[in-house]
Parts: sequence; C-alpha cells; structure tokens
Amino acid sequence: MVSIRSLSAVLTYVIALCGVIPLFPWLTTAPRLILVLAFLSGIWQDRRGSWQIKPWMQNCAIIPVFLYYALQFSRSNPIQPVVSLLAIMLAVRLSGEKTVRHSLQIQALSLFCLASSSLFDLSPLFLIYLGLMLLLVAVTLVLLTFQDQQGTLAVSRPELRRILLAGALMPLLSLPLLLFFFPILPRTQMPLWNFLAAPTVRTSGFSDKVEPGVQASVGESKTLAFRAEMLRQPQQRLYWRGAVFNRLQGQRWMRMDAVPGEQPLFGGQQVEQTIYAEPSVSRVLIALDRPASIALPRLKRSPDGVFEHWGSAGKRLSYTVKSEPSGSISINRPINRPFYLHLPDTLPPKVAALADDIRRRGISDHHRLELLEAYFRNGGYRYSLRGLPTGERALEQFLFESRQGHCEFFASAFAVLLRAAGVPCRLVGGYVGGEYNQLGGYYLVSEDLAHVWVEALIEDRWLRIDPSSFAINAGEVWGGEKSRPLLLRLRLALDYFNYQWNRSVITYDFERQFEYARRAGKRLQGFDPARALRVSAPYIGLTVICAGLLFAAQRKFFFRRREERILRRFMRRIEHEYGVDTQGGQMGLFEISERVGNERVREFVGIYAGALYRDRRLTDQEYARLRCILRDGL
Repeated sequence: MVSIRSLSAVLTYVIALCGVIPLFPWLTTAPRLILVLAFLSGIWQDRRGSWQIKPWMQNCAIIPVFLYYALQFSRSNPIQPVVSLLAIMLAVRLSGEKTVRHSLQIQALSLFCLASSSLFDLSPLFLIYLGLMLLLVAVTLVLLTFQDQQGTLAVSRPELRRILLAGALMPLLSLPLLLFFFPILPRTQMPLWNFLAAPTVRTSGFSDKVEPGVQASVGESKTLAFRAEMLRQPQQRLYWRGAVFNRLQGQRWMRMDAVPGEQPLFGGQQVEQTIYAEPSVSRVLIALDRPASIALPRLKRSPDGVFEHWGSAGKRLSYTVKSEPSGSISINRPINRPFYLHLPDTLPPKVAALADDIRRRGISDHHRLELLEAYFRNGGYRYSLRGLPTGERALEQFLFESRQGHCEFFASAFAVLLRAAGVPCRLVGGYVGGEYNQLGGYYLVSEDLAHVWVEALIEDRWLRIDPSSFAINAGEVWGGEKSRPLLLRLRLALDYFNYQWNRSVITYDFERQFEYARRAGKRLQGFDPARALRVSAPYIGLTVICAGLLFAAQRKFFFRRREERILRRFMRRIEHEYGVDTQGGQMGLFEISERVGNERVREFVGIYAGALYRDRRLTDQEYARLRCILRDGL
C-alpha cells in the first residue's frame, strides 16, 4: 500500500525543484542559501513526521523579507527584488508541513519562479521544465483531492497506477490544442516585461570603439553571438561584418556618423544566409562580409556597409542577408580621401619614420600595401591575448618592442601605418570563423571569435586585409579544418535543438506570423479542389480502410480487456453446452449459476464476481484459473 500523503509530498518537492532550478543561477547568495536550507529542513521534518516550524512562524518571517525587497525595488532594478522575494516565499512554504492548502501554494509559487526565470533566459530547457511541472501538478492535484477527503488514505499499487494515469492524461490531452493555437494566436512585438525594464542581455563581442592598450590581457567567452544558416563556405570567406571605425582619436578608433557617400558595385556571386542573432545592446546587424542587402523592417543602411536595426532593442532577431564574400568591392565614385587619411596631429617618431619609408619606396598605393604586408610577415609578430602592451605607447611597443598582441593591435597599427603612408583605409569590427553544424546547416559563432581587420582603398576597390593573419602563429587560428572530438560533435547536436527552439518559438513573432499567413493566402488562391481530391484519393481510401479494420477489430476481439474476453467465452459456452439463453450476455452471473447448477460454473462465477463487484481487475492467478476451467470444460 502507498500513502497518498507521502506521495503528494514527494511530488510537491519535485515540482518545487522544477521551478527553482532554472531560476537558481540568477539568484543572489541569500535566496540561494535560504532555498537549500528550506529543502533540507522540510525533508527532515517530513521524515520525522513532526513539524517544528509552524504556519504562524512562516507568516511572521515573510513580513520583514517583503519589506526589505520592497525597499530595493526601483525602476532601474525591478526584476531582482521580485524574483528573490518569490524564491524566499517558496522556501518558507517548503520548510513547513505540506497540508493540502500549503501544497497548492507551493505549486503556484513554483510556477511563478519558473516563469521568472524566462526574464533572464528562455532556452529549450524552460519548455522541458514547464512540461514536467504541468504533468506533475495535474497528478498532484488528483492526489490532493483524495488527501483532502481522507488524510491517512493508502491505496494499492494497481489503484495508484489508475490515479496517476488519470492525472497524467489531463495535460497530455491538451497538447493538440496547444499545437493548434500556437501558430494562430496573436503575438506582441516584444515580451510584456520589456515595458518594466530592459531585459538582461549579453555584452557584444565587439563594441563601438577599438582601443588597444587598455588592458594587459583579454578574456575569452564562449557565449553564443549568433547562428548563420547557409551553405558551407571556405574558411577564408568567414568574415562577419558589423561596425566600421573610420576616425582615430589618440589610440582609440571610433565611428563618425557623417560617413562620406560611396556607391559599392555588387556584381559577383552572392551568398544568401539567415542570421539568428542573440539579444544584444548593439543595434548593428552582423552579416557575412560584405552584405549587399538585408531583409528587415526599420533598417538604417550606411554607405560603408554598416546596417543598423532601429526596432525594439534587446530581442532575438532573425533576418535574411545577401552578401558578396569575395573580400573586394568596387565603388563607382571617388571617395573623400582626406577623411580616410586623417590621423592625430602627432605620431610617435618611430611610427612616422616607418610609414615615411614605406611611402617613399612605394610607387603606388598597391605597392605600399605590399611593402607593409611584407614588413608584418617578416617582423616576427605573434598573436596573443596575454602580456599585451598598455599605456600611451602601447602601439609603439607592439610594433618595435614586444611584437605580440591581439587583432586590435594588428589592425590598428596596420591602419595607422597605411594612412601615414598615404593609403586610405578604415577598420572593420565583427567576427571571424565559426563552427559549422552539419545537422542543422548553420554556422555557430561565439563571442571569442570577435575580430577586427582593415579595409584599404586600392584603385577604387575596397580590399579586405587581415593583419592578424601575418602573425607567425596565425596557423593556430587560420589553419585548415580541425578534427572534431566526440564532445564537440555532441555539443553541436545539442545546439541543433536549441537552434530549432529559437527558430520555431523564440523568433516566431507577429512579422513571421503575418508572413506565413500571406504565403498561405497565395497558395489558397491557386488551390484546385478537383486536383487535390485526385491526389489525395488513394490516401483517403487507405485511411478509411485502416479505420474500418481497427473498428472491426475493436468490436470483435483485439481491443477488449481480458476480463471482457473471458466473460464472452463463458457466455458462449453456457449457451452452447446448457442451452441457456443469456439474453445477449445481459443475464446476471449468479442467475446463470443457479439455473445451471454446475460446481465448475459456480467456481467460475465466484472468482469472476469477486473481482467485478469489488471494482478491480482479475489477478494473473485468477485469470489463469478461469482459463483452466473453460479449457477443461464446464
């Protein structure tokens, strides 16, 4: 026998875990510690069967906690106090006795905690926890109904299986409705909580400036930046364009809004990709370099190939891009050369001398570019994220002393020398590379792939130059295809499900809903009922035949329970051997037994009625004995 009270308490703890686990990483230390202590305290008291923490103690403990977090609530910090208070309220309830009322409160608070976790992150795990919680809540509600009627009720395992099945069927039967309403229900353009505060977003791998020499080391982050659904490309084409930096102030490269006009000429082979960007504070859109067009509303396009989205910030975006990734783009009008040759008033003497030497030896802009490339290739420079030069002389130290740095040092030094030598150029920030997921057909690009390179104007063409590739250890980054260990393949397989979640659920907004409706309308305009009927006729016929066979099988034998099957056999034997009319099986069993007057018939009726009239199914031993009676003859 199984105690209903004990089982409902266990399920209540599991429901609380489903609500707490997704929220736990986002809580501060105090709510985390209180939750852990509450779980341990509640389980210890439940095992002992005595509860030292009374309801009035719990209610008194909530009041100061509520006042404390109410004082912390502000427009700039509206979320953290609320989720902390929810977590502590759940912990307080878990530490006491699990009455029916308190169990219902725990379930409601757990659901609120799970919903609160979506304010920080909305991954496929949220759907898993939500589905599990709804299933457990439905089962627990059935158990609590029995507990409310009789607190000490205990049931057998077969009875428990029927109770659990009845509770589990309720959420499962609602799944078809969920799948039906999800595509058609209206969508808002942003989550409702965006009206209260800006959502928690990551910091982009690239920023609105490039400033080498600020810190001596750079940390790497594997945080996802975006996914790009496209055909696989050669590694040397995987440059993802974001921002363009056209003005140097001191050692800081920045972007001036007044970008000189230019008209790029796109005439080569273009690659189409669909970008699924993670939430970011930046409005700059990432695309394969160089993007020719981006399909997205509220878009601002600059002449230098920078696209900015002026819609709702801090949300996941999906957009389609057409790019020409050749690394060389022609322009059909002269550019503002002084704008792209601007430098600070003073340059370090060694830097100026090196640039002057390249300018004097070079007979053209292309020749000067080749001389500078050769200088970097033969200069013994190393790519490194540690031991970086810092301070006002950082660029000079990189060029002539330490000779090691990351992409910002390589690109900034290269661009300064180019401009000083009289070659127009600018910096481009974005990402380089990416891990291709063959299962989903997309590139996975993380924050540690953030990168900066140079664009130089040579004979009315913007050429992409990556000075970091001139480092003596560049093969570690720009080498060929790398082998994929088992763990990486497993991570890519798991990421595929996350990708499908973001694509199908997270980015399914009103615009995509409207697009699908528009496509469906176009298809309906060309719909031919006669042709559709001819095509679908074989499938309809096969479906009707299968349904008929199933219905006949159900009516005849296969889908009847064994109690019903053996009873029908018993009735047929009675009619055949004793000539008793059972009135189509409607005559009572005891009436049949009295009319026949056979001992084996009485035994059969006694065993069968003993189960039937106690509202239970036959045991295996009882079923075997009834079959034996029928086999040996009545």
